[in-house]
Amino acid sequence: MERVVEISSPTQRQADPPSIHDVVSRFEHALREQDLFASLRFLNSTTTYRFTGVYCFEPGLVRSVLLYDRQNPNLRIGQDVPWFDSYCMLTAENGAECQIENALNDARLGGHAARQTVLAYCAVLLRTPEGDELGTLCHYDVSAKTTAPGVFDGLRACRPIVERCLWEMNIHRRALPRD
Repeated sequence: MERVVEISSPTQRQADPPSIHDVVSRFEHALREQDLFASLRFLNSTTTYRFTGVYCFEPGLVRSVLLYDRQNPNLRIGQDVPWFDSYCMLTAENGAECQIENALNDARLGGHAARQTVLAYCAVLLRTPEGDELGTLCHYDVSAKTTAPGVFDGLRACRPIVERCLWEMNIHRRALPRD
């Protein structure tokens, strides 16, 4: 039996988020039956974020490998972003993950290039088999968002699957600006 929780009115109801085991199982199923893009589409459906993407680090920029856009579901690759203009850079500097719920109110982002356009971002760092930074698996939005419980759990749980896909695609670490 599905448990339902109240959101804002008796007529609006939302199911509890899927368990992490269910997220991983369905993510892997989408990958097996279709491709990594289908897996990102599924992962996006577990959140309220508009975008879910995989980005890889290259000298001077962050390259879009795959991007699911809820408002443009036929788009498969986003724009590449200069390294210092990306939030992915913050994820790499943190060494694990990054969370921005409202860029306009985030003291870390006072002069950041993306501050006015990408207001919400959460990401986990992707690594090579040797443990070097490779890129990010992220959700982001043009509107401010509170990171719902379970969002980072989903990213963390799907991270090793995405990493293996990138390794199989022969995507390797490239030097970062700080190297």
